[in-house]
Amino acid sequence: MLGVWVASLLLVGFVQGGPKCTGTPRRYNGKLCGSTTRYHDSHKGACGCGHGDTPFGWNQDHYVAAANQMFFDSGHQTWCGAKCGHCVRLTTTGGWVDGQGGYTSEGQSKIFMVTNLCPAVYPNMAWCAQSQAPWDGGTNTFGYAYHFDLENGGGQVGRLGWNNPEVTVEEVSCNGHESLTPNMGTYNSCECH
Repeated sequence: MLGVWVASLLLVGFVQGGPKCTGTPRRYNGKLCGSTTRYHDSHKGACGCGHGDTPFGWNQDHYVAAANQMFFDSGHQTWCGAKCGHCVRLTTTGGWVDGQGGYTSEGQSKIFMVTNLCPAVYPNMAWCAQSQAPWDGGTNTFGYAYHFDLENGGGQVGRLGWNNPEVTVEEVSCNGHESLTPNMGTYNSCECH
């Protein structure tokens, strides 16, 4: 029994809770940070990736995301925003927003394509209502320049073991990545290409 208690104390000591990104806006290892959540949407999204209002299969079961309003389009467009079809490398920091996620190991990187908007309206205000674009210093309620709501329609984010992790964010090309990251050829089937 004493051994189990000691092992539990040691484990707790290795998994520290809360955010690892610091400052305003939050940064980690010199990179701007973002918060994440996950969702499932049965619509084509604000970049028009579907037939009628039905999403293409890849827009539900691949690495796609809804970006906060000021990253999606800093001019406040809600359809065919400037970042539609752009990709971001999200790399876990090992941190999370207290009370909103849980431990995800540090250093996991995945490339997500922006195919939808996380609008600055209820119930998204705490996450997606940055007052300025990330490059102009805007932050959400939790201090992050970016927020990405990660589509989990095929359980793809759940299989990663990601529990709303804090991430660093880098814009990257959409081409040449693993098969679950849509490429520009795939995105060209969307209305907003």
